[in-house]
Amino acid sequence: MGILEHLEPQKVFHYFEEIAKIPHGSGNTKQIAAWCMEYAKQHGLKAVLDSAGNVIIYANGTAGYENSEPVILQGHMDMVCEKTPDCTKDMTTEGLDLCTDGKFVWADSTTLGGDDGIALAYIFALLDSDEIPHPPIEAVITRDEETGMYGAMDFDGTMVSGKKIINIDSEEEGILTVSCAGGVTVMGDIPMQTEAAKGFAYHIAVGEMTGGHSGADIHHGRQNGIKVLGKLLQSIKDKLDFSVYAPHGGGKANVIPKAAEAVIVTPTDTLVQLQTVVAEFAAWFSQHHGATDPQATFSVSPAPLPDWAYTAHSTKTLLHFLADAKSGVIRMHPQMEGMVQTSLNLGVLTSDAEKCSVQFLIRSNAMDEKDALQAEIEACIRDFGGAPAHDAGYPAWEYREDSALRALMVAVYREQYGKEPQVSAIHAGLECGLLAEKIAGADIISIGPNILDIHTPAERLDVASVGRVWAYLKEILKRCK
Repeated sequence: MGILEHLEPQKVFHYFEEIAKIPHGSGNTKQIAAWCMEYAKQHGLKAVLDSAGNVIIYANGTAGYENSEPVILQGHMDMVCEKTPDCTKDMTTEGLDLCTDGKFVWADSTTLGGDDGIALAYIFALLDSDEIPHPPIEAVITRDEETGMYGAMDFDGTMVSGKKIINIDSEEEGILTVSCAGGVTVMGDIPMQTEAAKGFAYHIAVGEMTGGHSGADIHHGRQNGIKVLGKLLQSIKDKLDFSVYAPHGGGKANVIPKAAEAVIVTPTDTLVQLQTVVAEFAAWFSQHHGATDPQATFSVSPAPLPDWAYTAHSTKTLLHFLADAKSGVIRMHPQMEGMVQTSLNLGVLTSDAEKCSVQFLIRSNAMDEKDALQAEIEACIRDFGGAPAHDAGYPAWEYREDSALRALMVAVYREQYGKEPQVSAIHAGLECGLLAEKIAGADIISIGPNILDIHTPAERLDVASVGRVWAYLKEILKRCK
């Protein structure tokens, strides 16, 4: 008997448990894709494993729905694999050890993969039933969403004919997601010149900023460690002459930097003066940003004298660039109160003797704003002598004014829950943006049950919520006749 067999809806949890037995971390999806194909074969369903590693399963409509417009159900087959420090499980070869107390489902010492195993469980439970009325179903199960949406990026939209798409990759019941941000990473190398370092060296550091996700947390006003370092260095420059060595900060373009540091070289011993300037800056920072970054730290300490430092001109160039480079919220959404539409995060600063390298992540729920901001940042890099570059990025899923699917799903939610759903956009990426780009006229809504602490070993799937969303999904499909 399975660990979850006593939970309702029984068939949904049966398939969730079957999926959990199969290692399916990002980049390790061949086995789960093969299992999906075998499922289709055993159930007499047409299925395709495309060249990108996605699985598409086709099911006819039930009696009375044979000629209805197909509905696309979509989710991804990969999961984020994380575990506790003492866990010895090899998640590339071993399945998960599921646990439940009847209220939640979790995995012992590892992530659960509710994101997005629950989508597959809903799809397989639906296609395994002869009692659930539904139109023709086109199930699109993509690979490697978590590491770059690679499956959706290479998906061929001509493989499906449906326009109504229900994406099951949200983690909060009661929220109908109707738009998501597109994104692009812009990189640049600002050329630097050096000279022999002479005098005294000091390590300048800012740390313990609150940081956070550059999409979900950008609107909280949390300070960017790289930008703060630039402000601190400029405060020092206003009173003391110095040159800079080895500035760096941040680690990922999609994370608001919590820390940054540099070594400065002064012609005379200025430790006492530096301590005063840093203390004054810390007091100013606490007064203006203490609410968002209460744990912020600022320090200065003697350091070994490096062999070289940037010239006075290059030091000035660096400080001006850090002052001019935008980072944070650019524009709020015009239709959804409290929602960010366009943002920018200076996420990485590295350096060597020839250059300072930066990475920005641009996000926007409007493609024209994303493109305009990209052009602006690339122009800024060029203004400082750099050569900008960018990755392929991913498109925004823009808000659709006339959505028949949204109207239906709002009405069904109101009837089943006795209240209004929250129709919302997110300032992060979903596969929906790529699907909207590849399927002309796509009408997409993203839903899902409550999943807590996703992508961590504390991840938990809410059992009752799974049941309510299951009933909700079935009723929506029943009305798509």
